[in-house]
Amino acid sequence: PTTIIPLSTTLLRPLIPSDAPSLQLAADSPAIAQHMSYQFPSPYTLADAHKWIAIATALTVPGTTLRPSFGICDAATGAVLGGVGVKPRADVEERTFEVGYWLAEGKWGQGLMTEVLGAYVDWFFGAVPTAVRLEGVVFGGNEASGRVLEKVGFVYEGTRRKAGTKNGRVFDILVYGLLREEWGAKKE
Repeated sequence: PTTIIPLSTTLLRPLIPSDAPSLQLAADSPAIAQHMSYQFPSPYTLADAHKWIAIATALTVPGTTLRPSFGICDAATGAVLGGVGVKPRADVEERTFEVGYWLAEGKWGQGLMTEVLGAYVDWFFGAVPTAVRLEGVVFGGNEASGRVLEKVGFVYEGTRRKAGTKNGRVFDILVYGLLREEWGAKKE
């Protein structure tokens, strides 16, 4: 079955090919791309949107058929406003998953990402009983993203000084973590 998580004005759901135009429109922002890995291109073309949808719909949590990548969609129109998902770590960190998210620039500062991330974390820990830890990494200069993580219950764990380089800029990477037992205590 397809996972759909309804929220106040949005819903989280798997992306489909017809989402490409609204995904491209939402993602085509240098202000978003500057805080994302090189895998998030700028400019963000329609071809990039189609490529990401193909990748996202093929991703699964290792050892399962669970698809952990969702579009953040306007509940009324279905338009893509952003994305949220996880990527698994490997080897001795196989029970740790790095959470990533982005939101269309016009939707910033409205508390939307806090609601989205909170619902996603609840869904993920509920759906993946083997997950022990979620980790969020934030590029220095993107303090708003760190505040979102903290509002959802993530704990600031430290700074990897000058660990990132993008487009000639060297920056710190801030690390946040949320353990399953911390999430469980928050739910009680």
